[in-house]
Amino acid sequence: MDRHGTVVWLTGLSGTGKSTVGARLRDLLLERGVRPVVLDGDRIRAALPGEFGHTPPERRALAAGYGRLAREFAEQGHTVLCSTISLFHDVHRWNRAHLPGYVEVWLRVPEAELRRRDPKGLYRRASGGLAGVGQAAEFPDAPDLVIDNSGDTTPDRAAATVLHTLQRRKLL
Repeated sequence: MDRHGTVVWLTGLSGTGKSTVGARLRDLLLERGVRPVVLDGDRIRAALPGEFGHTPPERRALAAGYGRLAREFAEQGHTVLCSTISLFHDVHRWNRAHLPGYVEVWLRVPEAELRRRDPKGLYRRASGGLAGVGQAAEFPDAPDLVIDNSGDTTPDRAAATVLHTLQRRKLL
């Protein structure tokens, strides 16, 4: 049987918890016997040869590449968890049209909380090059799920919410 997989696209600004929620979701899936492919934007960037800049065109090209990579795995029947900023409307539209079982999850966190978290020091150092700080972010127009990932929402609760959505849509 030719079973297409699922792509969970975790998106949001830097520091919203994409990698953390993705890791928790991976663990929940493993507990259920699903071995997901995890595509984390920072790790992919580090693994690929060459240098990738942070200008809007360079970010857009890399985001498009993430989508194509996710499609390769999903078309082989895998569940793919892609944690990436990739806040471009054209990338989201392409994903929705071309990725099997696409579920777009927008993790939102208030800017003050992002500046407080700032695990990589990006907000502190930003001089116009960070999406959302001096660079317009194209937040999702029609995400399948919006999670306000701050306050009472823990990474475990956010991951459980995504898992519930996947189960409800019969994508697992």
